[in-house]
Amino acid sequence: MTVPTPFRPPEAPRAQPSLPVVAREFHEFYRAPRFRWWKPLAALGLLIAVMVVLSLLLGAIAISSDLNSGRVTLEQIMSGSITPALFLVNNLVLASAIPVSLGVHWLVFQQRPGWLLSLQGRFRWRLFGRLLVAAVPLYLISFAVEALLTGGLGGLSWRPESAFLIAAVVLTTPLQSAGEEVAIRGLLARCVGSWFSARRVGFVVATAVSAVVFMLLHGAGDVWLNVFYLTVAVAMSVLAWKTGGLEAPIALHVVNNLTSMVTLPFTDLTEVFNREAGVGSPWVLVNVAIAVGAAAAILWQASRLGLPTAAAPAAPSAAH
Repeated sequence: MTVPTPFRPPEAPRAQPSLPVVAREFHEFYRAPRFRWWKPLAALGLLIAVMVVLSLLLGAIAISSDLNSGRVTLEQIMSGSITPALFLVNNLVLASAIPVSLGVHWLVFQQRPGWLLSLQGRFRWRLFGRLLVAAVPLYLISFAVEALLTGGLGGLSWRPESAFLIAAVVLTTPLQSAGEEVAIRGLLARCVGSWFSARRVGFVVATAVSAVVFMLLHGAGDVWLNVFYLTVAVAMSVLAWKTGGLEAPIALHVVNNLTSMVTLPFTDLTEVFNREAGVGSPWVLVNVAIAVGAAAAILWQASRLGLPTAAAPAAPSAAH
């Protein structure tokens, strides 16, 4: 007598992992079973749309405030004049790239926000502090040397907007720097790098695209300034690649921006952000050397820690 086989309902198909199942480097971390070619396009389109809306909204508020207070005329605004309010808005818009990028990353690629920050799924604060300290000395030395060569800090004075600008620089410039890194070295570079199955090709193309975008966003018409932006962008891509996260490029970016703005609250903002052709000179190469030297110091510190440069959090062995 044949015993009937008991009925077993078919198993529901398991969802494909959104995280890599084989070791992936930082720039290719979206190459997981759930990755589709169109997702980077959707993510970048959404990022751009939200950032444009925020920029227009906050910019309109700042311009209206300046015009109503009489601090600036419409003609001055149209000619590109920068006011303290517009400086703050610029920083806030770029800082908003942090939650926007993390949200887009989570929505489109179904990876927790922490996975955009590092291969360990979180922002490594202790590492960030250590790398921040590694970058500071060279910038402080360069600032002191520059002050000596230019005759000290003469010409600076306390201005009506100085207190406001000090607060704006201290409180929002680190966030502005981090926002650029999360959006450009994080979301953008990963979207581009994940299109390529060849790991090194993906890194080169992602670095090139993100460096050019970084340069263009600064709107410089001067060739020497563009050399600086391109070089720094490449250095920060290498830092993200070699440390498996955004802590190192954020540390370099924060130190660079804060030291460059030490005297900003005590000067006329009119020409501070003038990046037209002829503003720069070969002396910009000194700043390039400082940034590259600071990046090298960060890499040296990171190399002593044995940081992972690839991860496969959804690998079958990782689940046990």
